[in-house]
Amino acid sequence: EKGVGYTTFFAMCCGEAKKRILGWSSARDAAMDLSTVEGAGKTDLFASLSNEEKKALLKRFQSDESYESLCGGQGGMTFPQLRQYNGFDDELTLRPVATRLSELLNNDNNNNNDAISAQQPQPHIEVKFAPDCLDATSIISTLQPSQVLLLENVRFYSDENSRNPAERLAMARQISTYGDYFVSDAFGTSHRRNSATMVDLPRVMGHGCCGYLMRKEIDAYSKLIGGRAPRPMVAIVGGAKVSDKINLLQNVLREIDYLVVGGAMAYTFLKAAGYSIGNSFHESGQSFGDKYGGDDGAVRPNIDDLAKRFLIEARACNVEVLLPVDHVCHTTCEPTDRPFVTGDSNVPDGYMALDIGPRTIELYERCISACRTAVWNGPMGVFEIPTYATGSFSIAKAMGDGTTRGG
Repeated sequence: EKGVGYTTFFAMCCGEAKKRILGWSSARDAAMDLSTVEGAGKTDLFASLSNEEKKALLKRFQSDESYESLCGGQGGMTFPQLRQYNGFDDELTLRPVATRLSELLNNDNNNNNDAISAQQPQPHIEVKFAPDCLDATSIISTLQPSQVLLLENVRFYSDENSRNPAERLAMARQISTYGDYFVSDAFGTSHRRNSATMVDLPRVMGHGCCGYLMRKEIDAYSKLIGGRAPRPMVAIVGGAKVSDKINLLQNVLREIDYLVVGGAMAYTFLKAAGYSIGNSFHESGQSFGDKYGGDDGAVRPNIDDLAKRFLIEARACNVEVLLPVDHVCHTTCEPTDRPFVTGDSNVPDGYMALDIGPRTIELYERCISACRTAVWNGPMGVFEIPTYATGSFSIAKAMGDGTTRGG
């Protein structure tokens, strides 16, 4: 189904891999005349295929003998979005969480009731686990006081983020029978429009409540909007996809003075600004509808157009957008002792940018230190790999130093 990352995965492949994949597709004739260089139209052609065909093509590619040699750092690892709706996966099951949740609940129960427990022992809280979140009625019917039920990962089910509203609604209706109240503490996924558990479940139950974490996040952000935050103010955004952050960015434009952009999403903006980005991640060819759906039938611009329009909007709002002026690069997304650092904003062919460079770090640190308010969302690079973590940790330190100075 749309929005699960098929086009994104394809866009990250090298030119030869793209040609090979398209050679198996129903668009093979149109692909024959396309070159292997960046910008020839291969990703746009792939994006035009049905999602069923996209999924089948990428599965075939990951099983093909050329996968390891053509994809370098991607080889040997299944792209998470491709397995996301393929049912159970040992790596993603929540079963171990049930054990840990029981430990935490009982520890919290004991700590909060020391005075009471001295007179009356508190009951042990048992956390049960439902391996199928769409077939948990029988387990729920046996629950006793002091028992909690943890459902399996909802992301194992295609209905959770289905583009078909009827499928999402059916899942929500089933889960709604398990309880009387809906409380969401999942701030990190609260932006999703096509979600059975985030949108349709509270709609079916007729109410929705925020948990303590959700309230904390909302309260903190509310202090920064509506002209209440000390100026100047900078917003720092990173992460992979413009499509994940575009609504957030547009909403804060009139609240900020500077916008600092890092992470893989920076390369989509750099591409829109006319710079070369080599093999860096780029959402070319993916439409906004691919990510967020288009049930209302409206025409959705592609990500490149959104990025260009956003830069124009930022200038109109007198917001200075800071993009990387140099990059830490490698030929694959793998650790290296000798990364290549570019001399300017351009990324040469054959390289992918994986972190902001030293001059960019200095630029961003100066901007942050000059502001009285800063809000940050998303890493500056592939921080999970130490080679490419310097940018993110430098921004974190700059935020901490600014907080210390400003009290």
